[in-house]
Amino acid sequence: GAAVRIAQSTRPALLSFITQRHYASAIDSIAPERQQEVVSALRMYQKDNIPVPWIDMTKRFKISQESMEQALAEDDARLQKKIEQSIRVTQLADQSYNEEHGRCDWDSVVRDMDIPLVECLRLFDPLLSTVSARSLPNITDWSADDLSTLKSFVSEHFSAVTADVWPLAGVYMNVEQKDCSMAHSMCSFPQMSAVLHEAITQHRNANMEWKDIFEKYPIFSRIGGLRNAYYQFKEFDDSKPKAILIEWTDEEIRRIQELVQTYYKPGNKREVLIQAQKAFPDISQESILGKIKQITSKVPDITSDDIDRVKKLVYAYGKDWARIGQEINDTPRRAERIWTQHREQQKAPQTWSEDELNTLRRCIHDGVEMTEASRLIGTKTRDACNATMLLLKGTGKQHNY
Repeated sequence: GAAVRIAQSTRPALLSFITQRHYASAIDSIAPERQQEVVSALRMYQKDNIPVPWIDMTKRFKISQESMEQALAEDDARLQKKIEQSIRVTQLADQSYNEEHGRCDWDSVVRDMDIPLVECLRLFDPLLSTVSARSLPNITDWSADDLSTLKSFVSEHFSAVTADVWPLAGVYMNVEQKDCSMAHSMCSFPQMSAVLHEAITQHRNANMEWKDIFEKYPIFSRIGGLRNAYYQFKEFDDSKPKAILIEWTDEEIRRIQELVQTYYKPGNKREVLIQAQKAFPDISQESILGKIKQITSKVPDITSDDIDRVKKLVYAYGKDWARIGQEINDTPRRAERIWTQHREQQKAPQTWSEDELNTLRRCIHDGVEMTEASRLIGTKTRDACNATMLLLKGTGKQHNY
């Protein structure tokens, strides 16, 4: 009888030991994305200064504590390497700065680092750099070489022009990112501005030929387009009453909404504009673009499904908003906004009824995980259940039900 009691008392410890050995043997076979998911989950606890619930984590990921600590150490080493690379890239960029062109020689940086250009640009740290970004707020501030370089960089490295392009373009051109966005927009959708008109007037008064002006400001695709835009702008009189904006019919609004739904990509209105101009040949480009902007500027409300999708992607990829934005078919900025709202909801104090707390205490007593506890309670999120479980365990009140 004594032998049976000893065997029964040691059985849980023996099973735990065997399980740990089994989980530990599986660490080498874990896929990189799975390992990143583990690290992301651990980082969440670190950020919130919450002790890691190793037992729950072991059950959740089927990995031993030792293996998870090893994965975290490897990620720490990766981050340290990234910091060292960032310092090195910034130093090389500063050393290659060309005073005449006003920007760094990124080709030489790529050769020295032996990593892709876009990755080098992401590693560049402007806070460590001794080079100040140029301010080129007007299209006339840009040289023909700068405009050509900007257009080539964007077309060669990005399939779609989104908001996350401009920080990288700004680093590459050594120009403030908002100025890069403005210049590229002017090249994509050429139009005459008051500043450009005034500059052309001065050149014409100095007897500069149109072909030379066209080469100096290579915004329009043809000399004739530049000349026509100049003279049409010149004939505009502010004293005349402004044209009344067109009123769109219900049928036209439905049609352009369909085009936006089909062709619009976050941050890129070019394709939908082309299709809309074909559908409405009698409506001006300005009116069409204004209606497209009006439709696409309506930001949809954030739903619980949005939050759940972004949470899973953050656990999988970390806070890589560009990648998460692609996964949810939205902009990086909106993906980050969804995550921010989720974190703010977590920080907001939540009131628990006595019935909810009793249900949660029974879950702790029965070894039910936070996901199942959330389902059983029905009114609290998985993260809220996890935080309250930890609180109850810490205060020793998990058995008072």
